[in-house]
Amino acid sequence: MNIFKILRFHVITLIIIASLIVFTYWNLPNTFFQQDEWQGFSEMIYYQSIDLVSFFNFFFPSDALSHFNPLGSIFALVEFLLFYTDFTPYGWLSILLHVFNSILLYCFVFTFLKNRKIAAIAGLFFGVNSISSQAVTWVAAANSYETPTAFIIVSLIFFHWFLVQEENKRKNLVLSMLMLLISLLFHEIGIFLFLFYPIIFLLYKKPKQKKQSQTFFYGIGLFMLVFLLVRIPFFFTSLHILPTVTDISRPPITVYPYRLISISIKSFAGSFFPEKTLIGFSDQVVRLAYPQFVALDNEPNPYISQLIVFDLVSYIMSISVICLIVLLIRFTREKKFLEALVWSFIFVPTSLLPYAFVLGKAGYSSIFSPQYYYVCSIGTSIIIAITFYCLLQKFSKSGVGKFLVLSILVLYLISHIYMVRAKVERLVKISVPIKSFLSTVISSYPKLPQNVIFYTNSNKAYYGMPDNEKSLPVQVGFGQMLMVWYQANEKLPGCFYKDAFLLDILTEGYRQCDDRGFGYFRNYDKLITAIKTNKISPENVISYSWNEKTEEFKNITRETQISIKKDIHKDGFTK
Repeated sequence: MNIFKILRFHVITLIIIASLIVFTYWNLPNTFFQQDEWQGFSEMIYYQSIDLVSFFNFFFPSDALSHFNPLGSIFALVEFLLFYTDFTPYGWLSILLHVFNSILLYCFVFTFLKNRKIAAIAGLFFGVNSISSQAVTWVAAANSYETPTAFIIVSLIFFHWFLVQEENKRKNLVLSMLMLLISLLFHEIGIFLFLFYPIIFLLYKKPKQKKQSQTFFYGIGLFMLVFLLVRIPFFFTSLHILPTVTDISRPPITVYPYRLISISIKSFAGSFFPEKTLIGFSDQVVRLAYPQFVALDNEPNPYISQLIVFDLVSYIMSISVICLIVLLIRFTREKKFLEALVWSFIFVPTSLLPYAFVLGKAGYSSIFSPQYYYVCSIGTSIIIAITFYCLLQKFSKSGVGKFLVLSILVLYLISHIYMVRAKVERLVKISVPIKSFLSTVISSYPKLPQNVIFYTNSNKAYYGMPDNEKSLPVQVGFGQMLMVWYQANEKLPGCFYKDAFLLDILTEGYRQCDDRGFGYFRNYDKLITAIKTNKISPENVISYSWNEKTEEFKNITRETQISIKKDIHKDGFTK
């Protein structure tokens, strides 16, 4: 039965899955761009402004340490050309991709187990899973997580057909490897399948199938070679100078075995329990066992709670989950369910193994970014679906028992829906002032002077910045956001976007190129220095102030211009 027949046969179930996902993420289009999106926009504007040959650099890694994701870059570029800075279509596209992946998972599980109930539970849980929801809510991750995951699931489907069907074995294997290769060209999150597939093949291959073994190992070896041949040339390119905030140091080789074992064990805790739950347990352990690390406000030291104790809690929770899965495997009589549980038991840890090779200090982090669990949740969803199905079968003759299991399942799904919706609501709340800042500025000043400087002041520091570094509540440099926001109307020169100018949240500066000038400052003294150095008229300064208590974004351009004129007049500069 092909995928299209499955879709027609299960249309009602698929509509329910899609509807619940849309309901869960309904408010996502009302949020806004967060961090990496702005950097991506600036890079695309810059590369479009240079010659055609240099433009292709946008699709290739700068060095051996960078991602090689040409298809992901093309996807992001097409999004930008179609939607530009209109966030709504980005949000809906991310939701639709997630719906598509949930439907694909439903198809895969049904293909694997021929059981609609298990497939439905797996698809539903994958769709509303709060643990990996950042891969959906962070729209910049659509080309890095959602799109490659679609190809990974299709690859899993073809690989399953390769294992179980007697006909078209080579075709299914080639298509599986081809889908995997395409996913790697979006983002390398599926590279673990080069390890996972041989394990599953050796585990489930039928005896006396020497020819099939040769076909498999030749096939996967060939595609691994193709991927390596694509990557190897970049190891001989000159390393680009990375920002000083980026730590690309490599740990000693002896660290990697520990990381691989540690991630394998902790993967079950991270994929089954929300990050907040694990942090809550860790905080409580610190309060009970290590009160010397608890502050006067009863808050544990985060360096203790979210590193050392977090690891300990993760190990304990993971071992508990592993024991439950092993028990489930032992008591599962249905052979297909047993195979699916073992398959998922292997899939969950191996899907996270690539993150053991993260460089620098980030590689030592105990808490994984939530989007890392997006692919991992394929295995998690299958385990949860089989668990609830087996419980329903166990209590099939007991109305009370069956009702209780169904109630737990519904409440479990509702809890994840609630957590995702709460997360989206928080993003909406964060987004409101950012959208207001940009729309207020561009509506008041639709046309910029040839040389313009923006100046803002605030009465509060945000996002963990020192108290003396007061800024607007934005996650990247407001100067960079303004440049991107004005780009459609002003057609600013691409050189303004070179070397991530004004991208960092604390960055200030002024740049002049191609007869245009653009600057952004938070520090008044630096503003005065830039005006004097570049002989900018005070009339070209646009200024706003932000009051965190009253949430007022006030236009203080006239007052600032008067103040600037007085200060520069004292030094004898006039224009």
